[in-house]
Amino acid sequence: MISKEEIEHLKDLARVEFGAKETEKLAKDLDEILEYIDQLKKADVSNAPEMTHALEGVKNIVRKDENNKYNSEDLIGAFPEKENSYLKVKAIL
Repeated sequence: MISKEEIEHLKDLARVEFGAKETEKLAKDLDEILEYIDQLKKADVSNAPEMTHALEGVKNIVRKDENNKYNSEDLIGAFPEKENSYLKVKAIL
């Protein structure tokens, strides 16, 4: 079981405050989570196939990386205001 000192340490690390009831509930909840993780560690997964996605046949569709028809000079030339080699924009602050 997780000790109250460990919970207090976690509270300090997370910079949160809560009372004694919440501390007890958190300790109980964390114990349940850790017990479940221990159960998962005991599962035999030696024959399980590797997966990259929960659903079969789902593929990430990515477009080809192609040069577009615009070059930087065209885009800079279309900019409304310039000063020296800088592009002027409205202040945001």
